[in-house]
Amino acid sequence: MTLLGFDIISDLNLSDSDSFNWESKPTSLYCIIAGNVSDDITVIYKTIKHLSKCYQGVFYIEGSREHKVLYDRDNKISEISKICLGFKNVVFLHNNVVVVDGIALLGVNGWGSYPTETDNDKFQTKVYRYDDLIYLEKTVEKLQLHIDVKKIIIISSSVPSVAMYFGENPKNVMDDVSLDTVLSSDTEHKIKYWIFGSYEKIVDTIRNDINYISNPYYNRNPYYARRIDIEI
Repeated sequence: MTLLGFDIISDLNLSDSDSFNWESKPTSLYCIIAGNVSDDITVIYKTIKHLSKCYQGVFYIEGSREHKVLYDRDNKISEISKICLGFKNVVFLHNNVVVVDGIALLGVNGWGSYPTETDNDKFQTKVYRYDDLIYLEKTVEKLQLHIDVKKIIIISSSVPSVAMYFGENPKNVMDDVSLDTVLSSDTEHKIKYWIFGSYEKIVDTIRNDINYISNPYYNRNPYYARRIDIEI
């Protein structure tokens, strides 16, 4: 049996005054970042550069933290994309599926917890959320017929459903349509893991044969990666 390992981190929420050192902490060749690195593009660059030296491969999806200005989403995504393209071993997962040894990594922001202030903000985040949901559904449908894809890992910065709050009622959460409605498109049952951010508690639970994992930083000290091993 051969296993492929990924280190899971999220919600670093770094500012330019924070220090971040991941040396000696990697436990796998690959790292998955489930959003919310920083709202400062320079800090994002420094963090991605640092992690690119720690891992053979880094797979990153941005979160609401990266979008300080709601209506500047496209420009910020473009900036982050350029940063990631500057490193051969870093992949920005926005509209970009990566297949590693038969395992597809599919990432979205999800826009489930942006702190909206006006009705226009709420409407705009709903538009972004529906865009991501449609992308998820269409991509999962395509991957069902992809002969080289045996398993799928979904990575979302947002919590996939209210069930993952385990009875809590957090603020600024958009739950009118859950991201996990995409599971109905997984007809071949290829989705094995759902990695997510934007939740302050550590989660490792299995529902309907899918392992849901959240490993947020949120100033935990010490803080370590959560490793998953997938049979290939």
